[in-house]
Amino acid sequence: MSQQNSIVLKSIDEILTESFFIPFYQRGYRWTKRQAEDLLDDIYEFQRQKKAGSGTPFYCLQPVVVKKRDQEWELIDGQQRLTTIHILLNYLKDQMTPGQTPYQIVYQTRPTSQDFLAHMSEERSKDNIDFFHMYEVRKTIEGWFELKEKSCKSEFLHTLLGHDDASGCVKIIWYQINEITDVTTVFKRLNMGKIPLTNAELVKALLLKRSNFQEQERHLQQLRIAQEWDSIERSLQADDFWYFLNEEAQDANRIELILRLTAHDLQGKSPSVRPDDPSYIFLTFSHWLETTESPYPFDVCWEKIYRSFMMLHEWYQDRELFHLIGFLIASGKKISDIQKVSKQSVKKSDFKKNLKAMIRIHVIPEDQKIDFYIEKLSYEDRVKVVRVLLLFNITSLLFNRVTNARFQFDHYKMQKWDLEHIHSRMDTLPDQKKKQSAWLENTLDFIKDSVLLDQNAERERLTLIHEAETLKNSENFKTEFPAFAERIINLYGRSVDKSGTRSLDKGDSIGNLTLLDSATNRSYQNAIFPIKRKDIIALDKSATFVPLCTKNVFLKYYRKNVTNMQQWDITDMENYQSAIINALKQFFDEQGNAA
Repeated sequence: MSQQNSIVLKSIDEILTESFFIPFYQRGYRWTKRQAEDLLDDIYEFQRQKKAGSGTPFYCLQPVVVKKRDQEWELIDGQQRLTTIHILLNYLKDQMTPGQTPYQIVYQTRPTSQDFLAHMSEERSKDNIDFFHMYEVRKTIEGWFELKEKSCKSEFLHTLLGHDDASGCVKIIWYQINEITDVTTVFKRLNMGKIPLTNAELVKALLLKRSNFQEQERHLQQLRIAQEWDSIERSLQADDFWYFLNEEAQDANRIELILRLTAHDLQGKSPSVRPDDPSYIFLTFSHWLETTESPYPFDVCWEKIYRSFMMLHEWYQDRELFHLIGFLIASGKKISDIQKVSKQSVKKSDFKKNLKAMIRIHVIPEDQKIDFYIEKLSYEDRVKVVRVLLLFNITSLLFNRVTNARFQFDHYKMQKWDLEHIHSRMDTLPDQKKKQSAWLENTLDFIKDSVLLDQNAERERLTLIHEAETLKNSENFKTEFPAFAERIINLYGRSVDKSGTRSLDKGDSIGNLTLLDSATNRSYQNAIFPIKRKDIIALDKSATFVPLCTKNVFLKYYRKNVTNMQQWDITDMENYQSAIINALKQFFDEQGNAA
């Protein structure tokens, strides 16, 4: 009795003599006309590409999960696909060679299904809902072929039953579970929760199958690979490692990241499988193992996987590489892009230099100087500004070679940090009365307890508190609110310089923008500067992640001479913008005295 799961690729031709049993716990046949047409179109397009001398070696159906049941196979997953292929084969049986017949399928809940599949009729299709859907798919197949040329049937069957990669064929991923596994448990996992077999599970089964190893060393080799596999997965489960390499969350099978990188390496310059294929990783491994001339294919394959992991782990351990690569990934680049740069670099120092060059092109257009480019950025250029501000945070950490502090990409991505005005803008204030009232109450709660040092400002504060009580009960609250809110905003900062005849508004410039997490951002409701400052300090005090430069902004570290911590004005904006420009110039070594 075998206790091993096995996995292979099989052509449709190889299963024609098999018999499949569909147990009672599976739902009935439910494929639609659209699903049948999509399958036919996909195989036809694959066939057309093979005729033109392009495309992949074979068209692959999704996994079929089976368990041996006397002289037949219990079909645990994949019955919808195999039933559709069976209907298609029955339609094309007049094109088959003598002696060829479709494989057999029997539904436990429909004892007459085998006979109906072989002899369909509209009359019998009314017997039950399964037969109805089977008959509808049969009509769809007939209609699809009627629109094609006469030779299409024989050519289509040749593609469907072929097992020669040169001419193309259709294959299935045949996953046979061991004889002691409970099939209902497997079925619930695959279907009730809509969880398909993952590429990671398929590749693991491929690598650990019994036939890969000499009998005397089989157990130890399987144990070694399984333990190292689990070790890699555990390492990737650490969020600081995972989000350094990725944008999106993934709870399980994070090792697929390593497997995809290795698959790129195995494919080389002549891909045998499209990268967008859902089974790309598994199919690439399977194809490579079948075609490689290496005398020790599985040893070589596992070594490539482990080497890919060690490469990523080395990048993570190196503080500078961690920040350079982490920035690029957070800005939309893929880890495969970084891998290409690594392969083109002879030494680690070359690798870092090339990554910096990649960042320079990604952040600042090649034909522009840093200062001119940054000075022109505004709130409308959200993506560009976020990249610049993120890089400003990265460079600020890298310049300090004494500390081991690292940017927390995991918190940055999980909390979804976004762009926010430091000093509130009038055009972003609420325009609904309910939200206006909430803004006013929130602001009054703060300014009632915030004494200002400047006597004129303090008198205005007290006046505003008094007038607010009248405004709250005014019948014209909605129309009077904007002018009153503007007085409050101007009390705690200005983005417009009106000295003399000059009127310069920096409210949307990068000097008035910073990174704030989306939850905190929404809670501000365009709050005045000191309220935002109070909340940022509270986050930092509680050890909640706040990007370094965001914290520095609200602590006013970029202003040369601080006279008032509760205001953010045009001088603060100019000093902050200059700090960004100087940091990026130093990072890219684009000023005379840069380090």
